[in-house]
Parts: sequence; C-alpha cells; structure tokens
Amino acid sequence: MTERMLLTNGRILTCGGDLAERPREGSVLVEGDRIAKVSIGADIDVDPGAVRVVDLRGATVLPGLGDAHTHISWPLDFVFDHAAVAATPSGRHILDVAAVAKTYLHSGYTLLIGAGATQPQDDLLIHDAVERGLIAGPRLIPCGAMIAERGGLGGEEGGLMEVVDGVRDIREVVARQCDSGVRSLKLFISGDGVVPAHPSEDVYMNDDMLSAAVDVADGYGAFVTVHARGAASVAMAARTGVRIIHHACFLDDEALSALEARRDDVWVCPGLHYLYAVVSGRAREWGISGEQVEASGYRHELRAQIDGLHKLKAAGIPILSGGDFGHQWTRHGTYAAELQRYVELIDMSPIEAIHTATRNMGPAARLDTGEIRAGLLADLIVVDGDPTADITVLQDHSKLRTVIKGGVVAYVDPEVYP
Repeated sequence: MTERMLLTNGRILTCGGDLAERPREGSVLVEGDRIAKVSIGADIDVDPGAVRVVDLRGATVLPGLGDAHTHISWPLDFVFDHAAVAATPSGRHILDVAAVAKTYLHSGYTLLIGAGATQPQDDLLIHDAVERGLIAGPRLIPCGAMIAERGGLGGEEGGLMEVVDGVRDIREVVARQCDSGVRSLKLFISGDGVVPAHPSEDVYMNDDMLSAAVDVADGYGAFVTVHARGAASVAMAARTGVRIIHHACFLDDEALSALEARRDDVWVCPGLHYLYAVVSGRAREWGISGEQVEASGYRHELRAQIDGLHKLKAAGIPILSGGDFGHQWTRHGTYAAELQRYVELIDMSPIEAIHTATRNMGPAARLDTGEIRAGLLADLIVVDGDPTADITVLQDHSKLRTVIKGGVVAYVDPEVYP
C-alpha cells in the first residue's frame, strides 16, 4: 500500500516562479515519493486513520535545497591537501565521504550535482549506497575524476585528474566514465588565479574537444560541466553545449552573447561565497596568506564576478547555487551561505536566491524537483521562520525541523520531534 503523509498547519513556499511569493498557510499531501496535492489557504480532507498527519506548528515548508558544485570527496576536516585525500586508504576515506553526504542532508540539501571526485569511485559508491538505503544522503548526480588537458591546470602526469590530448582521448575518457555510471562530467578548460602558473584567463581544450565530450555524454543521458573562470573559456563552453559553467568570473560581450543564445539550456554556478571567503581573509589561518590572495588576482576577480552576475541576472541566465564547499573557510554544513552572498552582493531578493537552490536546480539536474507542485518528487524541508524575509534562516541548523526525501522523513530535529 502506498504510504501517505499530510503536512498541515504550516506555511507553504512553493518556489513556483512568483518573485513576490511569500510563505502562505496551507497543506501538502504526499503519496509515495510524490507530492499528490497542495492546498493554499485551506486544509486537505483526509482519513486520519489512513494518512500520517504531521503538524508543522506554523513552520515553513519549502523544496529541498540543491548544490550544483559538490565535492563530497573532501572530508569534514579538509584543508587544501588534495593529494593527501587521494592517498587516504579507500575504506577509511569512504567513511569520511559518507559523513559528508549525511551533513548535506542534515543541512537541508536533498540534491547534489557532483563536480569532481578525488578518489574516482567516491560519487558512484555513495550514490549506490544512498539509492540502496544503506546510508543517509541526498540525491546525487555522480561525477568521476575531473578531466584536464595535458599542459593545462591539473594536466600533469600522475596528478589527480584524467589527462587528455585531443578529441579521440576525450571521447574515450567520457565514454569510459559514463559506462561506469558517471552522469556529470567535469572538465577543466581554464586556469585559476590561485595557481600562479595557470592564471584564470588561460584557455584549455578547444571547441572540437568540448563538442565531442558533450556529444558522447548526451548519448548516455549525462551532461558536461566545466571549470571556466575566464571570458574566452565561458564563451567556448556556452557555444559547444556545456550544461553547467562553474565560476564564470570574467565575462565579455562574446561570452554574454553565447550564454544568451542558450538561455534555456545552460546554467551558471558561480561559487561566489568561496571567492568572497578567500578575499575576506577567512583562509588566512589555513595557509592562504594575504600575499597569496593578492598574487592570485582574486580581489579583482571577485569584483568582476559580482559585476558579471548582475549582468547574468539582468539577462535572465539561470544561476545555480553551489561552489567548492568543504574547505575550512567554507566548511561543510554552511552551504546556504552562498544564498546570502547572492542577496548581499548581487541584489537578489531572498526568493530569487532560494530559486537558485530549488526551482533552477531540478531542470539542470533533469529531475522532477525544486518546486512544491502536484506530481513532483516529495523532496521538502521544514524550517522555523521565513527565509523570504531572512535568507540566513537556511543557514541556522537549529531552525531546520525536518528533511523529507522522496516522501520519506530522512531527518528530524530531535529537539522538535523527540
């Protein structure tokens, strides 16, 4: 018999697209793993003997949050030593990764899009364990090892990434990863100012290589994401069919035009909070000195990214929340700080910021999530307070009452529901 659950006596934030939306009194009926009915301003009549009734006590229910740039490989105590993580014995390491998956779920995140695994099987193993009900965790679009061009950032022999030389190589690597179950392919097509030998304006790979990667991924129902900080790399990603562009710190007219031409099927995931945290000095005690920040060009890059995000917002280019959480200056569990930066730095309203982690996330991941609407997956969170009035509500773990994933209560705050 299909399980049924009624969420009642609460306020509903549907994230249906109305930028004036505020939480409204209502109820949500869940049947199996789907939302069956949403009622605003009225109760839903049910047989209490046949339905589990959950009294929300005035709390707000909204779609589960998503992060589109996830490295679940990075353990809770991760600093910046990728090589040490890669060298950790696999058995001990996967327990660290399972703890990260649980932390995302217990932070209100029900959907993750992988953006690179440090040990190549990390995402695949966690995805399988979550799907089988062995461990608690969000839905995960699994990624494999990141892919770099020889000579580019991450493209050295014996490094942590898969190294490719041309179209034939990249087709083979993408096909092999997809055969293993990977569905989010992460390519490095630009440098990064924090590595002086590979500045952000560098461009790696070419149109033929990216088009080949996209073509192979499409055949498997997978998609390509890229690390692209400079304008030329962003333009190349947009015109070759890349689905998610990470960072996009520098934009010019060519990049903006290429993005606008694909407005309905390309997403930008900026990772704004990471850049803000480094420039603000939060990484200093972890070995990233003020001198290194200056040398990286990150101060200029942050200003450029803020300006570019204003332009993307005005052009209607969809933005996805997410970005390199897991360093000690962007600690696991603080994921919703990204939404706060959107409000503070690029003049999004709180509901616009919430959409980057909800209604924008479902289409990007090709999943029926991100809104409270009949027929969609019942991935929901219940919080005290109104996140459309105060976006920081979503960072306060003491205000997170319940997480529901696929119609099943996946987390309950024991202080609220003992």
